[in-house]
Amino acid sequence: MAEMIALNKVFTKKNILKAMNDDSKLKSYAESLELSHYDVFECLYKELVRNYRSEYVYKNTLFNKLLLGKHNLNTTSALVELPIDKSIADFVLLNGKATVYEIKTELDSLERLKTQLNNYYKAFDLVNVVISEQHLKSVMDILKSSPVGIIVLTSQMTLSTKKEAIRYTKTLDKNVWFSMLRKYEFEEILMSYYGFLPKTNDFEYYNACKELFFKIDRDLLYKNFSLCLKNRNFKKYSNEQIEILPKSLRSLIYFSKFSKSDYSKLISFLNY
Repeated sequence: MAEMIALNKVFTKKNILKAMNDDSKLKSYAESLELSHYDVFECLYKELVRNYRSEYVYKNTLFNKLLLGKHNLNTTSALVELPIDKSIADFVLLNGKATVYEIKTELDSLERLKTQLNNYYKAFDLVNVVISEQHLKSVMDILKSSPVGIIVLTSQMTLSTKKEAIRYTKTLDKNVWFSMLRKYEFEEILMSYYGFLPKTNDFEYYNACKELFFKIDRDLLYKNFSLCLKNRNFKKYSNEQIEILPKSLRSLIYFSKFSKSDYSKLISFLNY
């Protein structure tokens, strides 16, 4: 298990940058197998998939099969680890709509699931859980009468929908939306709707903005809130820039803040 945990840590920005700058271990491994660095990452990832389907494996699968497979980077973006009230959404897909994917791997407990889902419905109207096959019976029992969708990541690494998500809007909360937005984002919404920002002192400004925010029609506000979140990663990379990477690294690079120079170095490194 310790070996698999260490292997999982290979798929982090810190370790990718470290490998790029001091690739002696990886280089030695690649040369012993007569493989490029590109292929080494693919081999290591397959080992992870076989023996330790971590949260990274689930996120990377959602990224490849949904964001790149079902959609594309010209129309859709995604976020990971998004704080929502007192929970953190694992994966959020954003295009004309916004959909949360809460991940429960075979390594995870279901103890906090209901609380997490309740919090997500304060921000979004479509929520899925993505689970291992071993969790299916328990999750179906917990969520059979709920609007939550259920998707299984099968042993063949396919996403199998067992229950379709149904839109649920009753608990959407403008206060939660406002708390999730960055200052420039809620200012953008206010400017778009009102054509001005409140003229107050710094102490009163936040609450004045919040008051104006709350007065906007909920459906329009939800649309603009979702658009702000979509724009955080929208067109950050082109389809070509991501698809040239090994599938094992695509979500890691997309969600990490790689500089243009680091991205270029990575491409050269992978082809070595």
